[in-house]
Amino acid sequence: MIYVKRSTEGEITDIRFSPDPGFEQANLFDPEVSEFLQSSSENSALIKDVLDRVDMEMGRVVEDLIDVLVDKGVLNFTDLPEVVQNKLLFKKTIRNALSTEFSIPDEIPL
Repeated sequence: MIYVKRSTEGEITDIRFSPDPGFEQANLFDPEVSEFLQSSSENSALIKDVLDRVDMEMGRVVEDLIDVLVDKGVLNFTDLPEVVQNKLLFKKTIRNALSTEFSIPDEIPL
């Protein structure tokens, strides 16, 4: 699913892959979306930005997929190349550290 942002004239100005404020759901195969993506060289930077965001999101999808495969015993974590293991462990450590740093305590002392 994709989401588009429109100008006051109703023209598409941005594309996202998650529902954000100011964005409406759209169909990837909508001719208007295709036209926007192909309309001008000004959109090439936007297209690159969209692809970069998708690449980052896909990285997280792959991490989650690896976790599922390891949890189900389909894949051993040690079967992955050491460099991949190190990257995954580093990202998981950082993510855990950030989630505890920014978590709200159950009880706030008065």
